[in-house]
Amino acid sequence: MSELSRRLLEEFESQGYGINEIAREIDKLKIEVVRDFLKKSDDDTVYVIKRSGNLEEYNSDKVTRSIKNAADRNDKQLNSSDVEILIKDIEKSMQEMDRKVFRTDEIKEYVKNALVSEGYSQIYDSYVSYIQAQN
Repeated sequence: MSELSRRLLEEFESQGYGINEIAREIDKLKIEVVRDFLKKSDDDTVYVIKRSGNLEEYNSDKVTRSIKNAADRNDKQLNSSDVEILIKDIEKSMQEMDRKVFRTDEIKEYVKNALVSEGYSQIYDSYVSYIQAQN
């Protein structure tokens, strides 16, 4: 265990945090540290913290692929203009947060919200089962 990890654990334990609270706080801390680091940069790149903990550049093609895969699983087809509208909705939600870093699960929520708000309830259902199958 690193010195930093040991100190964090001691601090959390002294505050009476349970394991779930510690995990939530560490997740928030990771976003805050990355966000604060990126604030120092003039770079406008948006990043995603993957479930594995890796940080990678946001790529709308990956979001597009997941939406299309969900639609295909339900034998529904989306044309490119439909997908563009959904991507714009998702990215608008991200911009409203005024951040440069997002967790994967946050982006999935934005996708679900966009599907519902644009009237794609069947694809929403398929998307939910698609992401559950990937977990």
